[in-house]
Amino acid sequence: MKRSWTTGRRTWTTALVAALVAIAGGADREKEKEKAGAEPPVLDAAWKQAEVLGQKAVALYNRTPPTDRVCWGGLIACAGLGLGVAIERSWKTRRGKVMPRVFVERFRERLAEGRLDRGKGTDLCELHPSPASRVVLAALRRWGRPTTDIERSVGLARRAETDRLRRHVGTLRRIAGLAPLLGLLGSLMAVGRTLRALEPGAAWGPPLAGALGLLTAGVGLAILALVAYDALAGRVETLDNDLDRLGAEVVDALAIAAAVPTGRPGPVATARTPHHYRADPARGEP
Repeated sequence: MKRSWTTGRRTWTTALVAALVAIAGGADREKEKEKAGAEPPVLDAAWKQAEVLGQKAVALYNRTPPTDRVCWGGLIACAGLGLGVAIERSWKTRRGKVMPRVFVERFRERLAEGRLDRGKGTDLCELHPSPASRVVLAALRRWGRPTTDIERSVGLARRAETDRLRRHVGTLRRIAGLAPLLGLLGSLMAVGRTLRALEPGAAWGPPLAGALGLLTAGVGLAILALVAYDALAGRVETLDNDLDRLGAEVVDALAIAAAVPTGRPGPVATARTPHHYRADPARGEP
C-alpha cells in the first residue's frame, strides 16, 4: 500500500512538473520563435487551430446567459466526474488485479494435491497482494479454529473487499439522476427567456430548438452514466461471486485438514475382565 501511494505521488508530481513546463514554454513561445526562427508548418498550424478554438470557446461563453452557464457548468462537472469514476473503477476492478491468475492457479493446485500448508500458504498470499489473497489469508490466520469461526472470518474479509471494489460506483447512478434534472432546469429557463423575448408573429422554432440543448445533453449524459454504472456493478458482482467461491474452497480445505487427525481410527476396544470381578459359586459362575 505504501509503495503504491509513493508511486502515485511520484506520477502526479511528474505530471504537474510537465504541465508547468508546458505552460512556461507556451508563455515564452514568441521569444523563442524570434530567436530560433519560424516553427515547423505542422506545429504552427496546430497552434493556430488551438488559438481559434480558444477564441470560439470564449465567444460562446460570453454569448451564453448566466443561468445557462451554471447548468452547462454542472453538466460538464458531472461529465468529468463520471468519466473519472468510470476510468478509475474500471482499472481497480480488473480481474487480473482482483483475482491474479498466478496466485489462484498455484493455490488451487495446492488444494487439489492436498499440499496446503499454513506457512507456505501465508507466504504465497503475501507475495501476491490482492483481494483474493486477503480473503484466503483471513482463513489461514484462523487455522485450527472451529469451522464456524473460519467461515465468519472469510465472510467478513470478502464483504470488506467487495465494498472496496464497489466504492464510488454509486456516483455514476447519482450522476444519471442529476444530469437530466440540470438539463431540464436549464431548458425551462431558456424556454421562458425565449418566449418572453419573442415578438407577436415571430418565428419561435429555432430559439426553442436551441433552448432544448441543455435537456438533450443532460439526458445523453444520464444514459452514458447508467450504462457505465450497470457495467461496473455487474463486474463487481461477478468478482464478489468469485471471491465467495474461493473462500468456500479454502474453508472446506481447512475443515478437511482439521478433521483428518481426529478421524483416524483409534485402538480397538477389547473385552476385558474387570480387576474387581469375583466369581460367585452360588450362581454357577466359574
